[in-house]
Amino acid sequence: MKMFRERNPLPLGLVVVVGLAMTLLLVLNVDGVVGAFGRKYSVMLPEAAGIKQGDPVRVSGLTVGRVGDVSLEGEGVLVEFGLTETAIELGDETTAQVSVETVLGDKALVLTSAGDGTLAEGARIPIERATVPYEVTDALTDLQQEAEEIDVDQVAGALETVAGTLEGATPELSSAITGMSRLSKTISSRDDSLRSLLDNAEGFSDVLADRSGDLTALMKDGNVLFAELLKRRDDIKALLVNLSAMATELSGLVADNKDTIGPALKELNTVISTLQKNKSNISETLRGMSVYATGLGEVVSSGEFFSAYLQNLLPGNLLQPDLSELGLKGLLGGGATR
Repeated sequence: MKMFRERNPLPLGLVVVVGLAMTLLLVLNVDGVVGAFGRKYSVMLPEAAGIKQGDPVRVSGLTVGRVGDVSLEGEGVLVEFGLTETAIELGDETTAQVSVETVLGDKALVLTSAGDGTLAEGARIPIERATVPYEVTDALTDLQQEAEEIDVDQVAGALETVAGTLEGATPELSSAITGMSRLSKTISSRDDSLRSLLDNAEGFSDVLADRSGDLTALMKDGNVLFAELLKRRDDIKALLVNLSAMATELSGLVADNKDTIGPALKELNTVISTLQKNKSNISETLRGMSVYATGLGEVVSSGEFFSAYLQNLLPGNLLQPDLSELGLKGLLGGGATR
């Protein structure tokens, strides 16, 4: 076996150069190589709009493939692309849009899945479901065309009309501006008051935040109360109806017995006046009766009989009382007891 330094360096150099060239080509065309793999689709665009081979293909903001060949076909531009993400499923009504990725003008092909079916591999998205961005050059061209169509004389007349209207409304406009100036001065002079008001409002909001639990409990209790009132609504309604009916009956009763109730109330007032006048006498009588009743109870409880003395009566041996009407004649042996 020959040593490495004994080998012919020419074939070895050719192999190294070819390898480096292939690696360089692969690096420079990595986007095209990546786009060559995966499921193939195509879309017809009304114009290229800056899309080129190797630009990303995005679905929902994620890069799922790369753009392949871009070529003219008919009245539009045919853009072929491949999807390397196998989990991505596109509907049969999928739409395509060329979007601007950066301020430098980099573009991307954005797909939006739509439809109930599935977009078959190799299918072409028609030009009706494809849109391209509005270029700055197109905007400037449209602006130039619109500016050329402006009637300068008509614009000048409109400006003169506006100037005349403002000149005629100078007093009212001046008053409005003066009022706005006064309002701003008032707000500026009350700056401290407004700041204090805002601080107090912040403190109030803090108190409400601290008491949120109590407020929640209060609202819950209020809900319970309202629910109970709703349950008792029929009972309260019936009570009010019965009270109304009772008031009507009482009114009728008073009206029907007016002649009778009037004298009775007058007599009752007389009795009450008499009782009030003799209040002290009645109190003394009741106080004495309590003493007498206590003593009488002690006497009666001492045996089967009791003796009582009534003042200012005739002696018993001179006047024999008749106790037959009281049913005590047989009990007392026909005699009086002192």
